[in-house]
Amino acid sequence: MVSASGASLGMRRLSAPEHLHWKSFRMGMLVCHQSFVVRREIAPEFDLQYRYSSDIDWCIRCMKKAETIHNTHLILSRFLEAGLSAQKRKESLKERYRIMCRYYGTIPTIIRHLWFAIRFYTAKILKKTI
Repeated sequence: MVSASGASLGMRRLSAPEHLHWKSFRMGMLVCHQSFVVRREIAPEFDLQYRYSSDIDWCIRCMKKAETIHNTHLILSRFLEAGLSAQKRKESLKERYRIMCRYYGTIPTIIRHLWFAIRFYTAKILKKTI
């Protein structure tokens, strides 16, 4: 991730698993869409009903269509820490919740979002104590 001035802020908090699968995104956005390389034949258009989280939906749909997924272990993109989804956090989270319910079911998504909240606030508390 980079700041608005282009200074490196380090790696994302969540990292890609060795074997990425569409179900991997149940625990959050593990790979940013800018770092996905997808064959044109299977790449759908972004679903623009989602204004802030269409990238998550797009990534899941790409992985569901893919016969194989490879982790290159390369950094393919640098992106701003404070992108539009971060600026519109509440709206983005609502969309992400709807997307996750669509692919992973409502009850499992509620449970995971409780875990996300615990993880978020724990990280925030730890950051303040450092």
